[in-house]
Amino acid sequence: MSSYIKRKEGIILTAIEIIDELGFQGLSTKEIAKRQKIAEGTLYKHYRSKDEIILAVLDYYTMFDDVIKQTIEMKNFSAKDGITYFITRYAEYYESYPAMTSILQSYEILKNEAGIAHRISEIFESRANFIENLIKKGIDRGEIRPDIDSESYSDIILGTFTAISLKWRMRKYNFSLKERILTAHNYIMETC
Repeated sequence: MSSYIKRKEGIILTAIEIIDELGFQGLSTKEIAKRQKIAEGTLYKHYRSKDEIILAVLDYYTMFDDVIKQTIEMKNFSAKDGITYFITRYAEYYESYPAMTSILQSYEILKNEAGIAHRISEIFESRANFIENLIKKGIDRGEIRPDIDSESYSDIILGTFTAISLKWRMRKYNFSLKERILTAHNYIMETC
């Protein structure tokens, strides 16, 4: 890996670390440069603005989205198995990289940032629509009760995931995120 690419990734990882520790209000090019031990001008050789850094962070945050979705489709999982696979992979990802949950918990803040709002909306809608479509597929295949509202059920699944992730962060990661999310997910799946 070239030093240029390593530096760009280092900047992204440092930005995530800052967001995790200080929130988006604490993220600045000056703070990133300080932690990277580079001049702020050097930072601008890699990214033209703070917004461009945040967009790179969001790309890093979603780097497994397509692989997870393609795996579910390629293996032709049942709807319930596909949703469980989706939830499990994200729980594992966040549990192995807790700082990443700071991005999940920042959707509300980011949706108001002019240059970033569209990307946040894409991420949110893509994940929600994927779950919703799995539920619809499950209804069509007879795997899920026909009286289930797919959009509401998707909201319940993703809302539960987000709430447990927030609790995990608030409690200083003192329980297994994956285990708690899968326990709640299994309760949810029993009702459909």
